[in-house]
Amino acid sequence: MKIYSSLIVLLAALTIQKGHAQLNIVTPGDGIVEYTIQNAIPYDSLAPFHQSYHNYPKFPGQTLFFQGMKNDTNGYPDAFFSENPLLGKAPTYHRMEEGPGNTAPDAVVGKYFQVIKVFCQHNSRYCFLLQEQQTGDEVYYIPSLMTTYNFICLGNYEKMKQLHVGKTFYALGKRIGLVDGGTVQTEEKAEYKAVDMGVELHGNGAYLILDDGKGQRLQGIPYGHIVAGFVGKERRDSLIEKYGEDYGEKIAFQHVTEGMSQEMLTEAFGEPIRKETATFNGKSAEIWRYPEGYVIGVQDGKVVSARKNSYYW
Repeated sequence: MKIYSSLIVLLAALTIQKGHAQLNIVTPGDGIVEYTIQNAIPYDSLAPFHQSYHNYPKFPGQTLFFQGMKNDTNGYPDAFFSENPLLGKAPTYHRMEEGPGNTAPDAVVGKYFQVIKVFCQHNSRYCFLLQEQQTGDEVYYIPSLMTTYNFICLGNYEKMKQLHVGKTFYALGKRIGLVDGGTVQTEEKAEYKAVDMGVELHGNGAYLILDDGKGQRLQGIPYGHIVAGFVGKERRDSLIEKYGEDYGEKIAFQHVTEGMSQEMLTEAFGEPIRKETATFNGKSAEIWRYPEGYVIGVQDGKVVSARKNSYYW
């Protein structure tokens, strides 16, 4: 009986020693979700294409225009493909015969593309299936910092025309691009009228054409209800009505002074890019930092200091 029991123990031990642990190997799917016209998120048309990351599922059914970068003699790398690059290595669309083998500029610049599908992989990588309207070519596009600024959505373009053309604007005293090329330092409160929208090949987005009535035409870049470098007459008038002549005018032209409320500061500059804690006159305060170097001290809901540095961060 003892010999039999010992044999069972030995066999069990040998089985354990020779056995192999088995892992449950799961092959994941590609993690790709497809958006088409049928399941696309409604498109609100206020944001330009380059500001629409994470909103790309809104674009099926929209038309995009590719204006091209200013210097693209080497073509466009890692952006346009003949197959879906989310599924693996894909051939470059209209690869240049000479040079680095990128997409040839004349194959995409100045072209209109219908958005057929948007692919989202693992909620972080996006790819567009586009159809070039003239040839019917299917093109897969991977958004990148180099190219998103040069795509214009016609829906956004038409919305900006509807919102701004025919309206009066006042310059904020910043350097602004001229329609005919170059830049000019605007005079603060100089009056302009938005007369049209414009796009130039190898440019940087669509822009409003602002006319001063004396032959000078400027480029105003619209971002929803805001036009960079300008304040609309309607907004200025509403701020004056809300805060009075003095403060309303200051807020409209982004002049923040001590004594203004936190609400007025937000009206003038919007939300800061960064907030920091600080001490002012022995009491807790906050430092609000804005683009273009604005540094504003806020304490007990009031502006207690305001300055502008000569550098950005």
